[in-house]
Amino acid sequence: MLSLRRSTARSSNRSLAPAPRKSLTNSAYIEKHSPSDEASLAVVLLGGKSPVDFRVRIAQAHARDDMAPSAWSHIGVLGARAKNPLRRSLIELPLQSRVGLGYPPATNGVVETPIADYDDPAAFPNIAVLRVPVPHAAVDAAITQFCQQRTVMDGLELTLAWLAFVWGVGTTGNPLLAGLGVPSAAFVEYVVGAAGYDLVPGFPSRSSCPEAIWQAARWWHEFPRAASVELSQDSAKPVELGAVSGVYDAEHYLVDPPAPKPRRKR
Repeated sequence: MLSLRRSTARSSNRSLAPAPRKSLTNSAYIEKHSPSDEASLAVVLLGGKSPVDFRVRIAQAHARDDMAPSAWSHIGVLGARAKNPLRRSLIELPLQSRVGLGYPPATNGVVETPIADYDDPAAFPNIAVLRVPVPHAAVDAAITQFCQQRTVMDGLELTLAWLAFVWGVGTTGNPLLAGLGVPSAAFVEYVVGAAGYDLVPGFPSRSSCPEAIWQAARWWHEFPRAASVELSQDSAKPVELGAVSGVYDAEHYLVDPPAPKPRRKR
């Protein structure tokens, strides 16, 4: 198991609610539920069905009490709105790409991928749009730093470790158990954290995974988040920020959902 801190909240985050996709494509769903301005950030969680997605979802069972596979295999920062929603970008550190990964050292593995690549609900049946209360501009600056300075976090080290695992190279074990997070999640947690918001309280960015970010969004909504002083224009003191909000549609399971625990008779 991973050493994730347990929240003391008695109920899950009501501001993170299920919203069935119905007939919407993934890009339409994202466009409908993402923030309408740049005052907050949209983070997109995806759960895919490819062999790579399958391996990543299984590996994250160690981040769950019930040891069930995660609903999520990937995460990224949503770019600025575009006239055509399909051309809106997802800023990500991926393990796979339709057009190849190019030369990753130039950007520490980070790429901007059109949402069109994730548009098909049949390929990516699980989706969540998380709204994080930090300005997009602050995260943009952190993304630039991440891309230009591998000393802050080596995204390529994480990528190679996970490619060896998902491809079944030799005797490679689960990288999460060695403290090596899923690259996409480590990237997102780092850049949001650099903007002053702790996505997963008490858990290092380098070891993060989509499931850890999901669980934190659901259960750490009562935990106070303090933004850096730079985000406060009216005070020299840090600003306390609210919880993550958002919507999700995650009905694709790799195993049957665990049965609810029976209540004890009094």
